Amino acid sequence: MTAATNKVESFNRFSQWIGFGNRRVIADNDPIEQEKAMKFNALLTNAVIFQDALAIAEIVRQLLEEG
Repeated sequence: MTAATNKVESFNRFSQWIGFGNRRVIADNDPIEQEKAMKFNALLTNAVIFQDALAIAEIVRQLLEEG
């Protein structure tokens, strides 16, 4: 339970760090627009994590080829 909670908290901290625009403040009072902003930020966060995973996998593949 603690490990899962730590992963979620880490994701949320990274998501806050990666957030941009309007000093990371959702200025719209419309709940639909607020939800969109949160989902777009989560999508951006996941895209960065995915890109990092691909880069790490490529480096590992190169190291395995080199022996």
